[in-house]
Amino acid sequence: MHHKGIILHSGNSYEMWWLMTMSLVVVSGSILLLMSYSFISILAHTFTSNESALFISLVDQIKSALASNLQYNTSNVQSIKEQAQYARMLLNDDVLKEIIERNERIGTDLPRLLVALQNASGEGLTGNISELNDLLEEAVIVRVEKDQLTNTTVQALALANDVNKILENYNNAFNKSAVSMDMHMNMNKANMSDSGNMNNEGVKNMYAYLRAFALTNIALERFDTDLRGKTNFTSIMGELAEGLDQLMIAIENKESPKKVMGIVHGEIQTDLQTAFNLELHPGNMSSTISNTNNSISNHMMTDMS
Repeated sequence: MHHKGIILHSGNSYEMWWLMTMSLVVVSGSILLLMSYSFISILAHTFTSNESALFISLVDQIKSALASNLQYNTSNVQSIKEQAQYARMLLNDDVLKEIIERNERIGTDLPRLLVALQNASGEGLTGNISELNDLLEEAVIVRVEKDQLTNTTVQALALANDVNKILENYNNAFNKSAVSMDMHMNMNKANMSDSGNMNNEGVKNMYAYLRAFALTNIALERFDTDLRGKTNFTSIMGELAEGLDQLMIAIENKESPKKVMGIVHGEIQTDLQTAFNLELHPGNMSSTISNTNNSISNHMMTDMS
């Protein structure tokens, strides 16, 4: 009877038990959500300086493929498809995974818009490219830490990689390696100054040439916006600016790959090393650009700090 009386008269106790149970469910759910969020945060690793620079440069390269469509005949369907396919190749699954870690919308929309670009006519081209460029800007902001985006060393490393890719595209444009070099040799302005400027072959791959041209413009903008005036090596920075201007002129004039390589390795890379205390590692990131057995291996600059 006593037990039965408890059951009959425990309405308040039952309500209390229900509230306590629901509170535990809510708290447990909150803990699980926090654990899940923490796990996702752990998976979304933070880039090192060199990784950030490579990602920034990769975005520059994708932009160069998009911009080249605007610099060429935008009604040329084959050109649009070629450059969009090149951009999609750069924006591979590994890169998209890195972006999706931080922003799924951007990582989903980028490949979708690139596919749309391949199917676009000349009339819809500008809008598609503008939207893609906006998304690429967002990708850099969400994927690279703010302190690294404003770090001059990171920006210098990104510029160094851009210049390597300019040289790679330019050599591909001529479909041959202009010279065979031992990249472990100590190259300086003196032994690279007489590189020659005779172009006997002509451009054979216009798509690659236009990417080199567009990426040079992007590199010049990066220098002006993120690096100019941000080091005490004033005279060296003046020489670096002059070297970049020479690179632009040489590419505009379609001078020989040998001439362009002389400017890159003899002027620009030397000044970047000095002005921003970068270290040169031959062979860490190489690209063979050849139609014969000759090759040019790109340098990868890294942060010495």
